[in-house]
Amino acid sequence: MTTRLHLLYTTAERHPTHRADVRILFGKYLAQFGIQTTLVGLAADDTDVGWGGGPTVLGRARGRIARLLLEPWQEARLIRLARDGCDGIVVRDKPILSAIGLIAARLARVPYMYWMSFPLPELYLTMARNENGHVGPLRRAYLYARGRLGHLILYRWVMHSADFLFVQSDVMIGDLRRLGLAHDRVMAVPMGVDVDAIPEPDGSSQPSLAGCEVAVYLGTLDRMRRLDVIVDAALIVARTRPAFRLLIIGAAETPEDQGWIERYAAERGASHLVVFTGRLPYERGLALARTARIGLSPFPRTPLLESATPTKSVEYFGIGLPVICNDQPDQARVVRESGGGLCVPLDAESFAAAIEQLLADPERASRMAAAGREYVTRHRAYRTIAASVAGRLMAVCGKVEKDVAAGRRAG
Repeated sequence: MTTRLHLLYTTAERHPTHRADVRILFGKYLAQFGIQTTLVGLAADDTDVGWGGGPTVLGRARGRIARLLLEPWQEARLIRLARDGCDGIVVRDKPILSAIGLIAARLARVPYMYWMSFPLPELYLTMARNENGHVGPLRRAYLYARGRLGHLILYRWVMHSADFLFVQSDVMIGDLRRLGLAHDRVMAVPMGVDVDAIPEPDGSSQPSLAGCEVAVYLGTLDRMRRLDVIVDAALIVARTRPAFRLLIIGAAETPEDQGWIERYAAERGASHLVVFTGRLPYERGLALARTARIGLSPFPRTPLLESATPTKSVEYFGIGLPVICNDQPDQARVVRESGGGLCVPLDAESFAAAIEQLLADPERASRMAAAGREYVTRHRAYRTIAASVAGRLMAVCGKVEKDVAAGRRAG
């Protein structure tokens, strides 16, 4: 397809990433609308992995300190790259370094867009308070400084100066309004699923689950996600259903939280009921999750997580599983509107009761799974989301008006 728009795109995540709104939205579907994105950032390792969205400009560094030093340099490369030619710059989840992207866009006289999928300054400040006692004093000081500076740059400058903001949800737009956002150059883009590329079920890597009644959790294992709830729920369900197993696919994002849920399961005497796989490649994780009977999505109601649009619920729908979740705003709405699952309080007893209901009534579970699959195909497929985002990007960069004008001249 002819390139209609060329963007410079820099993300907080290292490449390749499991984040669907990077890898699938920008790396796959926007290219189908003629939008080429040059990915500028850091490589996750030395493996040369292709980027479907366009060229890559990647730095490689080993170790946390080396990455911290290299990332500002990579961001500064936007200044030269933008002057060499592009139609716009998109910076994703970089509260402090977003300033460099804004400067690069202004020097090159192209639109600047900020993509905010999570309130990172608030996350850093929360971690700096060390409420769970797992962060050392030096790291707390670093996180506090990063949070305060990010808060200042993002909410006092970038948010007001950007030509457009892409955010996670309408709830996040409301949060930004309370922080002083006065313009309407903002659009909510929820998480979706690539329904065109759902892998076949594959449980070959976990033969111990054969013949078991399995509920799966697929996602990050950070403490704030409250996975202790589903571990305790597994203990309750197993009292009456000895064949029940809990499958947990994923890893913690922060060093402080690595291994905590495995230790918790051991302390609770649940290790024999819980199967941990660690982080798997995206397609392998989905293929394994498809062998389960129920998808679990605990998602606490906290200021940090309230504005999220959890990927888990829509991914479970995409792979044909009924969902059990709690009342976090987006996932509760998705489950309610689709009829694809049960929304219950975030406690072990409620999750256990919901699991037992669906295991005892497979026909009901199957109807829910079908309803969820239909809903996500219509409302949360990345092909559909990409059409909306592509239209907005074209408009912000002036391509819609130029294309219309060119058509009129040709006529």
